[in-house]
Amino acid sequence: MADFSALINSLEAQRKQLYDYLVIKGITSITETDSLTTLVSKVIFIDDGISEVRNGHELFKSNNTLKELPAYLEFRSFTSMYKMCYGCTALTHVRQLETDNVTDMMWVFYGCSSLQKIDGLITSGIKSASEMFHGCSSLHTISHPLDFSNVESQIDTTFTSCKLLSYVRFSGTINVDIYMNGCPKLTVDSLLSLLNALADGVTDKTCKIGSTNFAKLTEEQKAIATDKGWTLE
Repeated sequence: MADFSALINSLEAQRKQLYDYLVIKGITSITETDSLTTLVSKVIFIDDGISEVRNGHELFKSNNTLKELPAYLEFRSFTSMYKMCYGCTALTHVRQLETDNVTDMMWVFYGCSSLQKIDGLITSGIKSASEMFHGCSSLHTISHPLDFSNVESQIDTTFTSCKLLSYVRFSGTINVDIYMNGCPKLTVDSLLSLLNALADGVTDKTCKIGSTNFAKLTEEQKAIATDKGWTLE
């Protein structure tokens, strides 16, 4: 029987050497008992460094080949997604992202003209929603409810030119002017979700849905907004 002990010892030495190298490079998702194959699979994270990224600030800005976001990004550690996918014209789909700690999503998907569906974003911590989906002319579905409760600036350019958007839901409370007149294909259910999320007891806030969407609603449905003090246009 052949003696493979020398080969085994050599491979073990290489495994330990690779482990030490990955530790030096800051790769934390490994253990001392990981196989050589497992450790080798982590090397890709060193080559581009992206798995260790903890901030989405302009991360993929103007990337015209990116179709989906890398699966190994840890969005739970992100605090900013400012202009993260600005001008990513090849991006077509965004999976559910755990963005609980993100406070800045300004311009995040601005100009993503091929983006069709967003499975979900956790938006409850963001302060501004400016330009978030501006120019997403192919976007038709945002599956997970958007929570704009902490948004302080107007939501006036957030949905500009989202001409195919039909399905979107809202949770929490909207306390600032919101314009969705750039989304003429919204379903009645989506519109009602918007109206129900509007804060109660306001005196100087406007919700613009545009004439096409306005015509879809009954007088009783429109009153959901106006009875709260909103101007509905």
